Amino acid sequence: MFYHLGMKRSLPLLLLLTMTACAGAQLEKQKKEIEDLQTKAGSLVVQLKEKSDEVDALKAVKADLEGKLVELEGRAAAAEGRVATLTKSNKSLSDAIGASKDELGDKLNAVVGEKDELAKKLSDAVKEKLALERMKTVLTAERDKAGRDLVKLRDERVAMFVKLKEERGALLARLASAEAATGKTDAEIKKAGEARAAALLKTREEMGAAADALLKEMQAGKALVEQNGDSFTITLDDAEIFEDGSVKVTEQGAALLERVGAALKALPSKALRVESHSDNAPFKKGLLGGYSGHWELTAARATAAARWLHEHAGLDPARLSAAGFGEFRPAKPNDAPEGRAANRRLVIVVAPAN
Repeated sequence: MFYHLGMKRSLPLLLLLTMTACAGAQLEKQKKEIEDLQTKAGSLVVQLKEKSDEVDALKAVKADLEGKLVELEGRAAAAEGRVATLTKSNKSLSDAIGASKDELGDKLNAVVGEKDELAKKLSDAVKEKLALERMKTVLTAERDKAGRDLVKLRDERVAMFVKLKEERGALLARLASAEAATGKTDAEIKKAGEARAAALLKTREEMGAAADALLKEMQAGKALVEQNGDSFTITLDDAEIFEDGSVKVTEQGAALLERVGAALKALPSKALRVESHSDNAPFKKGLLGGYSGHWELTAARATAAARWLHEHAGLDPARLSAAGFGEFRPAKPNDAPEGRAANRRLVIVVAPAN
């Protein structure tokens, strides 16, 4: 007997490993997304702390400037008082000028100079006051902006935490769902694998019965039985079945088809496709007409074999179909006599019925 089972049996295991690896990769990807979201949250907390420190620094600068402004305002008020006093003194001196102009001239000049100096200082103080007020305005605007930024950052942080919490819950739910689906998939894969293994074992047993019926031909190299998943094929040398260039079944072919039919009759759930093939040697057309080529001859032989299995072996015709492939599906190269002989064959494909 000739079996091809190893590679087919390994397919369920490979499928199981592939699906498990995909589920594991999906779980790893979800965990990575959670870690990225937590890292972003930590970065926002650090930024919020830095903004808070900047606001505290601005408050300290504002307090210092306000202290300086109060000091300058006091100095300005004192200067204004001195100006008023000097103005009063100037008036008194003006009244006394008429009585003693020469005596008070130097004193008046000194007072005027002092007045001019005080006026200049007052002007400088006013300018400094205006500058401080402008700085105060700028600092106030920056403080307000920092306050707004702080509120915005706080709101963004709250929104981010809420979003992170929601996304974490969603991810945990997806993770739980994925784990549950993985467990379910594993069970389904195991169940499917067991069913597949049972089907393959059943096909092997059915194929074994057919091989037993053809043991003599298989030992002589005239027949071959091969499994292909849940199907198997019976390959027969067409020279053992048909007369040369004809669709007429020989006595030896009838005995062979009778044994094959008996084995296949025990498999009522299987569909049977009878295929006929040939080599590519020049076709010899009969003197009295007949078939025009290998294609027509193989189609007729497949039909004749299917009809014989129905009429003589009692197989249900609803299970049977026939196909002729001529020289177009060679089993081996046609460049040697052995290859051409192998290509002249009758194949019965035994497969599960749809």
